[in-house]
Amino acid sequence: MQTARIDLHLHLDGSLNLAWAYKKALLRNAVDPKTTFEEFYNIVYANNLKDRALSIRKFELMCDVLQYREDLYEATFDLVHTLWEEGLFYAEIRFASQQHTKCGLSQKDALQAVIDGAADAMDHFPGIRIGIINCMMHKGDSAAFNEAENRETIRVTKELLGKGAVGLDLAGFENNTTFLDYAPLFAVAAAEGIPYTMHAGEMGIGTHVLDALQMGADRIGHGVNCVQDPKILEAVLDANIPLEVCVSSNVKRDLNYAAHPVRFLIDQGAKVTLNEDNRVFARTTLPNEHALMKMIGITEDQLMQCTYNAVEAAFCDDDTKEWLYDRLEEDYLK
Repeated sequence: MQTARIDLHLHLDGSLNLAWAYKKALLRNAVDPKTTFEEFYNIVYANNLKDRALSIRKFELMCDVLQYREDLYEATFDLVHTLWEEGLFYAEIRFASQQHTKCGLSQKDALQAVIDGAADAMDHFPGIRIGIINCMMHKGDSAAFNEAENRETIRVTKELLGKGAVGLDLAGFENNTTFLDYAPLFAVAAAEGIPYTMHAGEMGIGTHVLDALQMGADRIGHGVNCVQDPKILEAVLDANIPLEVCVSSNVKRDLNYAAHPVRFLIDQGAKVTLNEDNRVFARTTLPNEHALMKMIGITEDQLMQCTYNAVEAAFCDDDTKEWLYDRLEEDYLK
């Protein structure tokens, strides 16, 4: 029985083929032309996890190699191909269109390029379906810093909703602003009928999970710091809100897999889904995540429940959900 079939939390810029990204970085002058592949590798896999600047540099570098339509298209096509080879049935790939306008693309251009890459890959590799989530961003010291860009993200997502785009996210460094300052933006998204998730409770502040619930999130990206306070966990359980848990991405050098709260959350009845997040930075795949979960005592039945949770929580249409349930049922009976 294969359980690693659905990924709801997968960042395009954190999931590039490394050799391809290196060639593009040289072509697009994103790195010094004398940079060797080994030096590029060391930037991508910077080991000082407590140095925020180094962590941000990795993402900035990957965004810098995705500033042209053909690069966004190729990266998405390749990622879908890889997921198909690994046996996934469905994935929601997310990126921030506002991060890809440095060389003349509009946000709509960037989003359309990713949608087109996914659509053509689905044509070439039948048996996998893809939705695109567009991310608003935390930037600066307040939500006002890039409010115009975030509103444009909402607008273009609405324009392409149901045409490849399936929802919105809020990504970035969640601790640099008052979280609820983004409530007016999500009110707009809700009024437009756009499903949305948001990164919350990943970077140390569990109360952001409560803020996400208050802002009407359909899902929570990560959310694992809800375990900091029984009242926060109780709110998560009462809301029955899906958590997009990404274990390898959040395991640091001073924390082992067994210490991650994923087992506790499952045992408490939280609606856990298992995801990759940034597959290159975390050096993982979805099948690897499921194999690691078995190693720390999560059962096959629990893994399958996480997969069914993901189908239920997916931002796809009802026909796609029915197709996924049918495929999972066939899988389960094998």
